[in-house]
Amino acid sequence: MELQTLIQHIQKVELRCKSLTHQKLAGLFNSSFKGRGLALDSIRKYENGDDIRGINWNVTARFRETYVNTFTEDKERLIWILLDVSGSGTFGTSQKNKLTLAIETGATLAFSALENNDRVGVIFFSDKVEKLLPPSRGMAGFWRIAKELVQVQAQGKGTDITAALHFLMKISHHRSVVFLLSDFMAAGYQAVARVVAQQHELVAVRVYDEKEKHLPAIGWAKLQDTENGSEQWVNTASLSFQKAYSNRFEEVEQYYHDTFGKGAAGMLKISTGDDFVQKLLQFMSGRI
Repeated sequence: MELQTLIQHIQKVELRCKSLTHQKLAGLFNSSFKGRGLALDSIRKYENGDDIRGINWNVTARFRETYVNTFTEDKERLIWILLDVSGSGTFGTSQKNKLTLAIETGATLAFSALENNDRVGVIFFSDKVEKLLPPSRGMAGFWRIAKELVQVQAQGKGTDITAALHFLMKISHHRSVVFLLSDFMAAGYQAVARVVAQQHELVAVRVYDEKEKHLPAIGWAKLQDTENGSEQWVNTASLSFQKAYSNRFEEVEQYYHDTFGKGAAGMLKISTGDDFVQKLLQFMSGRI
């Protein structure tokens, strides 16, 4: 992509992010996520309405009165965006493919966080970690992130969510907000995802295309696996093919729900035909 074209792409992203709707999103973003680590501030006597999970049992036993711990949040909030740039993201039958949807969603989340003076870092991954953008602030940080988003080209084709999450844990030792953007066309990531959900505020954003649920029965067609490049002629009108095709989507969906249904900060599914900004607004409004 030429430099001038690149700048125009980034400016379009920036202008959309500065719209009134996106400003509202930035406000909701700040209210929806904690993300900051907690430090013990003081110990005081229990008062009606205090969270019983904050009771300091050692001090309570010693003085025979109920005492609770109080905490303060770290001043800085760190946001991580983990973006799946694998080959399966090129699938799309609507106005955009899954990768474009993930990129636009990631750019919007980054802008919302940077508007709140948070630090934002990005990890691009496929079947390996492709690139790391260390956390940064402000509009300079947004332009840096947007530039990488609009010109991203993965070397790997497959998807390894486990590797991406292990890499995150290796480089990020403080509690943060983590957005994992992927179509989740992978397996084996459940154990590490649950560990990350305990250490961070994790949101699993699943991008998909409606045609992944049911492919039109158009007869014989040549289909290509976007991750390994293999091609195969199939009869799309065959009942056995239609069943196998639908089952694949349902298996991915079930594994996603089994993994993130408990313990994670949230799950958000966005179709290539959706208004992703409205989806983000609805999701964050529901968290307040």
